[in-house]
Amino acid sequence: MPLVTTPTGVSLNYDTFGDPDHPPLLLIQGLGAHMLGWHADLCRQLADAGFHVLRFDNRDVGLSQKFPQGGYTLADMASDTAGLLTALDIPAAHVVGQSMGGMVAQQLALDHPTRVLTLALIYTAPSTDFIAGRDLVEERTQWPRAHDRDEAIALYLDNEAVCASPGYAQDIAWLRELGGQMYDRDYDPDGILRQMEALDNSPDRAPSLHRVTAPTTMLHGDGDRLIGAEGSKFMHELITDSELTIYPGMGHELPRPLWPQIITQIRDNTARGSA
Repeated sequence: MPLVTTPTGVSLNYDTFGDPDHPPLLLIQGLGAHMLGWHADLCRQLADAGFHVLRFDNRDVGLSQKFPQGGYTLADMASDTAGLLTALDIPAAHVVGQSMGGMVAQQLALDHPTRVLTLALIYTAPSTDFIAGRDLVEERTQWPRAHDRDEAIALYLDNEAVCASPGYAQDIAWLRELGGQMYDRDYDPDGILRQMEALDNSPDRAPSLHRVTAPTTMLHGDGDRLIGAEGSKFMHELITDSELTIYPGMGHELPRPLWPQIITQIRDNTARGSA
């Protein structure tokens, strides 16, 4: 998987799916999540829907650059994202962000509006005030380090249990595989703590979201235990050109049975923006 350096000197790991001549669709991951969390099958289906799909490791996770000193905010992570597009010679992209990645996507649209053609915001919110499961998040960041691969996988499965959808079976086999891949690539729980600090040190975006002009679609599950759907409902009120879909029975994850609907929602939203 290739590595690029942004104009501000940040090294980011990324990969792509589909035809480079198709409209770019940039996927931004959530707290502590490697880009592999965007399931390769989902990425391929998005590519089949007509996009050149890009996914990447945020700073401090996976194979991207580590920042042991911390001290950054979501604005810095949005700058990384804009820098990735610059490094890849992509003027602007359709942007999809989930959870914390959705918060980075909002910041990207605010700070670098010309780089965002459309926005798809998945179970996210304008601020940490909407993290309903804050105690669950903090508990996960305080777990002891794994001593080996098997223990890391077990911890990851426990971590993802709170993301489960009440209306859909969780794909445990894939999560087990993903947990092992993440351990093999880079096991660094401290990076997650620094990303959490970035969340806490970033201001509420609600007062600024009226400035977002990119066509925006929001999707959330009514069974999300980590970030309540109220966050998406509030953003829908603040962003003029926005649409909202609440999926019954979906938690803080993207169940495979819903992929066709989710892909259609993203594709229909991109049709509202210039490619």
